[in-house]
Amino acid sequence: MKQVHLAILAIGVSIAIALGGCGGKSPTAPTPSADFASQFDSLWTTFDREYSYFEHKRIDWNAMRAAFRPRAVAAGDQNAFIAVIREMLANLHDLHVLLRDPNGGTILTYQPTDFVNWDRAVWQQYVNRTQWTSWGTDSGFGVLDGVPYFALGSWNTAAVRTADFDAALERFRTAPAIIIDVRMNGGGNDSLAFEVAGRFAPSTINAGYVKFRNGPAHTDFGSPMTRTVSPRGPWQYTGRVYLLIGRRCASSNESFIVAMGTRPNVTLAGDRTIGATANPGTFNLANGWTYTVSRWIEYTPDNQVIEDNGIAPDILVPASRADFAAGHDPVLDWALSQR
Repeated sequence: MKQVHLAILAIGVSIAIALGGCGGKSPTAPTPSADFASQFDSLWTTFDREYSYFEHKRIDWNAMRAAFRPRAVAAGDQNAFIAVIREMLANLHDLHVLLRDPNGGTILTYQPTDFVNWDRAVWQQYVNRTQWTSWGTDSGFGVLDGVPYFALGSWNTAAVRTADFDAALERFRTAPAIIIDVRMNGGGNDSLAFEVAGRFAPSTINAGYVKFRNGPAHTDFGSPMTRTVSPRGPWQYTGRVYLLIGRRCASSNESFIVAMGTRPNVTLAGDRTIGATANPGTFNLANGWTYTVSRWIEYTPDNQVIEDNGIAPDILVPASRADFAAGHDPVLDWALSQR
């Protein structure tokens, strides 16, 4: 079986989802028996009860059972069984639906092929023009062509801590404009993302809504719960902010982008985000395997579903593979030209 692995905190090829902070507390469920019929029925039933996007994605889950259960039950070994399960789950086109092997390796069930408007090697060339302060992988700050520039590579404390961000922002308190680049950020801890967003919120922000599955029918959901971002810190930055986004942006990073995009001084620039938000729970198969299930639907403040749709930029900045091959970053160049 061909396996595609990714680092948990890295939402790899196009995107690696930082699942350590994306999910909530997983429900308790018994581990099924090792026979393939029991494993399949347990997984299918768990998705039937918990998965949030059947209606949105127009998935006939009963048809999936009819098509894949006979093949799964007839599998020759656990790896062959997992291959059938992965093929079935690929129909969900859901970046948060993952399989994990007994060693903790993560297997994507779906991998988008969208062009990503960020290239690490080219980005590093730009960063090398600054006196760069690194906070972690793809994260840090510096002054680029006279403009304060922040890169936030993921929403986890290995990439950015609020104290470090606050100290850097303090240096640029009077700057007329700053650039925040999250094109490389696949998600992580949305609490951390909202703490950073709070430095740009003079008043409480409505950051959208979420609804959780709460019944046996695929249309059974609880009432919408409002997500808010509150002001944080001794002052809020109210100068111009150019927030650079693209198709690698997913999950809690999209929540951050939605919150920031509500501010009149923030311009979203680049490309549409990927559209992947889930609050996944983790459930057991047999023999040490586990899988994740998306459990909520997240909406923008104007009630648009983020999953599959993404967040559109205010300014679409064209970029191509040829641009990056030539050593140019059109999105960052555009932002620098606005100063």
